[in-house]
Amino acid sequence: MDILENCRDVRLTAMSIAPGDRVVQLALEDGRSIIAQFFGPKSNVLLVRDGTVADAFKNSRDVAGTKYEATPEEIVFDFAGFRQALTENSSSLASSVLRKSFPVLGATVVRELLFRTELPLSTPAERITDEARAALERSIRSVILELQQPRARVYEKDDEPELFSIISLHHADTLEEREFEDVHEAVRYFLARKRAVSQLSDRKSTLTSTIRQRMEKARRTEAAIKEEAAESDRADAYERAGSLLMANLSLMQKGNRSIDIDGEKIVLDPKLAPVHNAQRYFERAKRSRLAARQAIDRLERLQSEIALGERLLSALEIVSSNDEVKQFMHDHEDELEQFGIGEKSEQHSQLPFRIFTVEGGFEVWAGKSSENNDLLTLRHAKPNDLWFHARGSSGSHVVLKVGTGKGEPSKRAREQAAGIAAYYSKMKNAKMVPVAMTEKKYVRKPKGAPPGTVVLEREKVIFAEPGLPENPSTHPVPRNVGRGSSSSE
Repeated sequence: MDILENCRDVRLTAMSIAPGDRVVQLALEDGRSIIAQFFGPKSNVLLVRDGTVADAFKNSRDVAGTKYEATPEEIVFDFAGFRQALTENSSSLASSVLRKSFPVLGATVVRELLFRTELPLSTPAERITDEARAALERSIRSVILELQQPRARVYEKDDEPELFSIISLHHADTLEEREFEDVHEAVRYFLARKRAVSQLSDRKSTLTSTIRQRMEKARRTEAAIKEEAAESDRADAYERAGSLLMANLSLMQKGNRSIDIDGEKIVLDPKLAPVHNAQRYFERAKRSRLAARQAIDRLERLQSEIALGERLLSALEIVSSNDEVKQFMHDHEDELEQFGIGEKSEQHSQLPFRIFTVEGGFEVWAGKSSENNDLLTLRHAKPNDLWFHARGSSGSHVVLKVGTGKGEPSKRAREQAAGIAAYYSKMKNAKMVPVAMTEKKYVRKPKGAPPGTVVLEREKVIFAEPGLPENPSTHPVPRNVGRGSSSSE
């Protein structure tokens, strides 16, 4: 932004820094000065002429015309003022009085002064006796002498920088002291190490949090599947009911709501004929057994994922440097991908599609809207990728990325992709949905056609049950189970 505009094109002739405060002064050739003040809420940039503020970056209307008080050229240690401040601020902490009386010393040096005088940090000013005050003033003078011959030091704990100082810190005797010949080298070292430690903490925290969130989700799913297991275990009862009905068809007629056979009451659908009621129980037995097998498979995968998460967290605990974090991610690349961590996952997170993994490790991408379907089919699908869409219904374009798995997609992988297309269509509540499958190279978009509308030159129809893959995705893109905007076939 433009500030102090009437200084534009005026030559800068000198620059100085106040010795006792955070003030930078820029002298201009016309006799004016730009004064930058860097201290808390009073920070500002002032344009000063002959000791009067002519303009300001902040609060210009209020500040313009006021008298500018320059910072003293020399640092003044006013011991008389310090003694008076102790008396006038008896309810304050001695450390606060010290910092206000000698602001140039800073918090670390004030702590050191109290330590050298054997006064706790919590000492109130009213507890400072004449003897303690005299000892404190001797410590201040001693520190002032040390500051005149500064030597940069960094105090560390377990290779992590804790303090930076240009005098020796007696109160940091439990930390490792590292001395430097050059203060600039010390500053660079301190800041670089601080950044490295901060980055390490952030990266470890992110990794740990992501793994734990995935494990918690797996544990919740595991508990839900175990609760549903009771329903899946009823297959034998359903099959027995179907067999009893088939053996006693003559005892029933359409419209019956139940029948007692050998002391067992069997509920009937009055809208169905006796034989169809029997078939209904056989079908329920079949679905129950399938659900039980799927539940066992899901539990095994979930338990395997939880165990893997525990191993990763244990390995992560001993990581203590950024290089070790990189090595950890390299050594566990494939495992971390299962938790949505890694280069491949990061790339997927930037894609605007729903992404799943089907049998064989193949990725399946599903569009979220009509425009998104066009983007997927026309820009992100390769000619040999398999393309799916529910026939006779609006819904998502679905693409099985052929090159993402090993070999050719299996029949099961194609069925899973078709199930995804059925799920993200207006026919998702049907038991079976006809799904068109073809290679993307046989899909074209007519000129001027509405978003999402395409024409297939050839196709094969797969009857698929609407559903999403049970196995975990290998990236952080969430499985959005809500449908996006519908699109045309």
